Amino acid sequence: MWTSVVPDAVTESGVEVERFGPVQATAFGDLPEIGGLNQIQGAAEPDAVAGGHLARAVEWMRSREVDFRVPVAEGRPDSEQAEAWLGRRGYERAGDSLKLIRDARAVELPEDPRITVYELGEDEADGEGMSAIIPEALGMPLTVGTLFFSLPQEDRWRCYTAALDLDQGVVAAGSMLICDGVAQLGPGATLEQGRGRGCNRALLRRRLLDAARAGCHTVFVELGECDRDGVAAVRGNLLQAGFEEAYG
Repeated sequence: MWTSVVPDAVTESGVEVERFGPVQATAFGDLPEIGGLNQIQGAAEPDAVAGGHLARAVEWMRSREVDFRVPVAEGRPDSEQAEAWLGRRGYERAGDSLKLIRDARAVELPEDPRITVYELGEDEADGEGMSAIIPEALGMPLTVGTLFFSLPQEDRWRCYTAALDLDQGVVAAGSMLICDGVAQLGPGATLEQGRGRGCNRALLRRRLLDAARAGCHTVFVELGECDRDGVAAVRGNLLQAGFEEAYG
């Protein structure tokens, strides 16, 4: 997702992107306190540790004076090496995360005729609604929207919006990344005026259907650094759709 930042945002919003071999570092200069946006990706990829790429990325990020995260993907070639390297340098695991998983069998959630779900991607401007909804719904600066504007055009990503009333426009958005038969539910959110009316469930249903149609065998979602009370409604929809908690 971090690779989809539009070029204009790099100059207008203080976004910097730098690659170090298989590792990519992204820093939001205007949002130094939001570690979830300032990230180093690819720490567990081949040669990331042994080749010194992770070390150079960390040094680059520290020079930007931002809070940042280094996600370490499970099951990748250098997962253990990256965890050990970070641990030796005093980095600690972030707060609790909640991961839920299910197979990609046919979804059993009923369709809600009140809600219209749109898939994005045919037009370059499709990401405009999504890039506006997510920051506002999450109470974050509009700069965050630069992550989502071009996401519908990215390979392997599927992006959606939902509307309750066609005259009032879209009020919710969701995304999904498909890779090697595995679908990961990506960022999504609902504006205040649309909450509690089934938008999250409708977007979940559509993504599960599309994952099955795409030949996926597994679907998972990870809600990072969250408290369970804060994601109770989302978790309830996921459990009702057949997800089970993997850890958290």
